[in-house]
Amino acid sequence: MLTIGVAGHVDHGKTALVRALTGQETDRLAEEKRRGISIELGFAHMDLPLIDGSSLRLALVDMPGHERFVRRMIAGASGVDAVLLVVAADEGVMPQGREHVAICQLLGITQGAVVLTKTDLVDADMLAMAQDDVQALVKNMFLETAPCWSVSVREPDSVAALRQLLATWAENLHQDQQIRVQTLRARPARLAVDRRFSLPGRGTVAAGTLVTGSLAVEDHVSVLPQKTSFRIRGLQQQGQAVATAHAPARVAINLAAATLEDCPIGSVICTPSSLDMTARVDAILQLLPKQASLPPRCRLMLHVGTTQVEAVVTQLSGNQQEPGTDALVQLHLDRPVPIAASEGFVLRGSQVDPRLGQTLGGGRVLHPTPRRHRINSLELLEFLATLAQGRLEDQIVAACAMADARGCTELELQRILAVPPDHVAKALRLLLASGKLRRAGQPTRHYSPAAMVLLEQQLLAIVAQYHRTHPALPGLLPQQAHRDLGAWLDETATQAVLTGLCKRGALVQHGLVLALPEHRAVVAADPEALARLEERLLPLGLQGLTQAQLAEHTGLDARIATHLLQAATAQGVAVRLGEDHYVSATILKQSVSLVIDTFGRNDAFSTSELKELVGLSRKYLIPFAEYLDAARVTVRDPSGNRRVRDRAKTPDPSEPQEAS
Repeated sequence: MLTIGVAGHVDHGKTALVRALTGQETDRLAEEKRRGISIELGFAHMDLPLIDGSSLRLALVDMPGHERFVRRMIAGASGVDAVLLVVAADEGVMPQGREHVAICQLLGITQGAVVLTKTDLVDADMLAMAQDDVQALVKNMFLETAPCWSVSVREPDSVAALRQLLATWAENLHQDQQIRVQTLRARPARLAVDRRFSLPGRGTVAAGTLVTGSLAVEDHVSVLPQKTSFRIRGLQQQGQAVATAHAPARVAINLAAATLEDCPIGSVICTPSSLDMTARVDAILQLLPKQASLPPRCRLMLHVGTTQVEAVVTQLSGNQQEPGTDALVQLHLDRPVPIAASEGFVLRGSQVDPRLGQTLGGGRVLHPTPRRHRINSLELLEFLATLAQGRLEDQIVAACAMADARGCTELELQRILAVPPDHVAKALRLLLASGKLRRAGQPTRHYSPAAMVLLEQQLLAIVAQYHRTHPALPGLLPQQAHRDLGAWLDETATQAVLTGLCKRGALVQHGLVLALPEHRAVVAADPEALARLEERLLPLGLQGLTQAQLAEHTGLDARIATHLLQAATAQGVAVRLGEDHYVSATILKQSVSLVIDTFGRNDAFSTSELKELVGLSRKYLIPFAEYLDAARVTVRDPSGNRRVRDRAKTPDPSEPQEAS
């Protein structure tokens, strides 16, 4: 099935043409019938006979032609495969016809045809003038080589002839799109809602054009921006129930337990976890030739899918954009909306722009969830140019490089790139094998080599700063390094990078804490005070004590208690199991030996079994268990159980695996 948009100026006969071709009325509203113009999108379908005896179904989207309803026209054009530009032969090309053609080109539509209507009202000379008018309009545009047909809806023979021409044209278009269709269907499902209604006994139905992926009855889908999830109760295409629907196609979705408020026009129905809400996108913007220049920063109205939102347009080059040129921009949206990679958009004048209501330009999304950028960064402009036109492997490297020390998971890359998920997975394997990317963490995050070096440098700087601030302490906990780095990074990625630094000797690990190799924590303390502290710690076992408890029980000043614990840790008398949890080093060593002796021959042991062995409450058990993992005595399996590492049973335990 093909979805064809019917565009053109108001009163040029679009609705009458659809009615003549299909026998279906697309003006449903009483106001539309009273005024004689389309206000909302209209939908119809027709089956065209093919040479082999089969038929091809065309879904027709009748788009409003009045200048006040251009936003609805954009919503309809966002999901079509091709467009029929309707021009009345007695009037020729009119303003909204010009704007509709420009919008279709900005949205990336590449196929179409022209239909000259009302030919019964003109003679041959006027018809020729209308044809010349159309040729001047489409010169250097996607319709330049498109067929141009003439029709009068009042003449049945003329309509029948047009239907035959449409059949041949649509069959060729359908064949040309087969490779593209396979790629679209391999991607997650996405449908922008342009119509919603309620059916007695069935509930809420949301309709739109399924632009990627497939849907099936009983599938669960997400609705954005509401962030809700529903089960598909039923699917229909042109009034017929179907078990599955494949892109590209017009689809009506019956959502179980949904209300009309759950899926308003402008929302997006998609495969769960396949699409992000975003308030910032990187894009390539084409400014129409007859518009004024765009300043380096301006506020415009963004139309994407079936929604609109105001956005600040920032020229990443730092320069104004000249008419008829392309430029790389970042759009800062007033509110988060669901936007997909490679999605087309249109920019029009906003309330604060003197060109309110004018179509200024449009383009394609290059990165749907980017960071804020520095202006006029040549490296950034090169990355975005790669996202626009590069090979998939180069696009992945560019996306990871743009993420810097944050890296990208495979799922994030799937959302950034408009390709099937299996293509991303295959390319990642090749890039990792060739060393063009590195990885760390769980789920795995992918980094450019330069980004990994940056991340390592940041962590080393954090450790160095900690030494300067706390010279008496032997080092800092990995969890603290992660917090200082920033909550934007998964903790498992931080741990993997720290492990790699330890393996290469850039860091050393003393129990739970990390330090630079050259760091020496030497704290002067009274040997008798240390001995008394050890005597106090021994009977406490793995429960240990905190700095506040030591000060309270001994009457020491808080600063002196802290100094004493630091000295005990530096000289191996005590070990810090948490940020403020100190135990006897002797007790800890004995407890580790007990775990190895008890569970060393087991395949695995549970947290409950460990609790029973050492007799600790959860408050003290968890720090001890985390110590066992960090000290490479134990390792956890996916079920949450632990096992004793083989080399932990010897004096030389194995080193952990570093980030690759």
